[in-house]
This record gives sequence, structure tokens and C-alpha cells, in this order.
Amino acid sequence: MAGKVYTLRPDVRYQKVSGKSKAEEKVSFREKMLETLETFLLVILFSLFLVASGGVIYKSFIYFKIKKEKEALLAEKTVLEERLKNLTSREIVLDKARKLGLRPPQEGDYIYLK
Repeated sequence: MAGKVYTLRPDVRYQKVSGKSKAEEKVSFREKMLETLETFLLVILFSLFLVASGGVIYKSFIYFKIKKEKEALLAEKTVLEERLKNLTSREIVLDKARKLGLRPPQEGDYIYLK
């Protein structure tokens, strides 16, 4: 045994529980109920957080989808307005009138639409 080190590791046999400590380890019904209530409240709060997060994510998705659609519609509107201006410009209308054989408008000409 000289020069050798023996390490003792605790085992179940070494941890003897006395009757006194068993009484101290007993948990009252009230404490168990409080712990159960705390766990239940945490589960409820976590569920509410998930539902609220999902709602915010969905509303954000809809918002950005509508925003993108609005930008596309505005771009299409500007293209259509430009096309309308080109088709109704004075030069194009005069060119169409010449092709149909109409005379160019004079200064004294008026058009009344009813």
C-alpha cells in the first residue's frame, strides 16, 4: 500500500438517508400545486406568444404582398398613360385624319359633342 493512492467514489451504499431528512424532503400539496400552476401558465404564455408571432408574420406577409402588387400596378399605369398620350397626341390624330382623307383643322373650326 505504500505509494499507492486509492480513490473512493460514493455509491448508493454510502449515501444512507436518515428518517429525519426524508421528512424534510416531503413536498407539501400547496407547493406541488404552485409548481403545476407555474408550469401551466408558462405553457399558456408560450402558446400565446406563438399565436401572436404567427399573426404578426401573416399580417407582414400580406402587407408586403399588397405593397409589391401596388408597385406593379403603378408601373403598369404609367405605361398605359404613356401609351394613351402617344395614341391621342396631335400628330398621331392628324396622321390618322390624313389617311382617312379629312382636311386639317382650321383656326375657326369648332367641334361640338353632344
